[in-house]
Amino acid sequence: MATARLAETRYRVLLSPGFYRGIAAGDEIEYDQITKSAHVVTRGENVAVQIFHEGIPGEVINSFKVMAVRIDGRVDGELDSLVVLTFPVKTGFPAIESLMATLPEHGVEWRYGNVYDQAGEPLGCWE
Repeated sequence: MATARLAETRYRVLLSPGFYRGIAAGDEIEYDQITKSAHVVTRGENVAVQIFHEGIPGEVINSFKVMAVRIDGRVDGELDSLVVLTFPVKTGFPAIESLMATLPEHGVEWRYGNVYDQAGEPLGCWE
């Protein structure tokens, strides 16, 4: 996870993570070195989206990323089968979900990276 150290155990997350849930770019976190766990101290007003894909042509993914940037998103990370996006909360869930609907139905799974907790319950911090 890309971070900037703010204090001994406090960090600002610079890029939304691809495999860790509950955190997005801009969040301030406390990191416990002993338990190797982090918790959010302050939300950075961003929404992280993790998109896992398989068998999707590169031009489809590239076009999708361009559309994400057009609605104020940014690409925070990418692997062969993963794209991580960050959107300002002001972009709104309807716009984000409309963008996600442009992806093929098969071979794609996406999820919000910081809207639900580990148990799948809404965090409610955007309301």
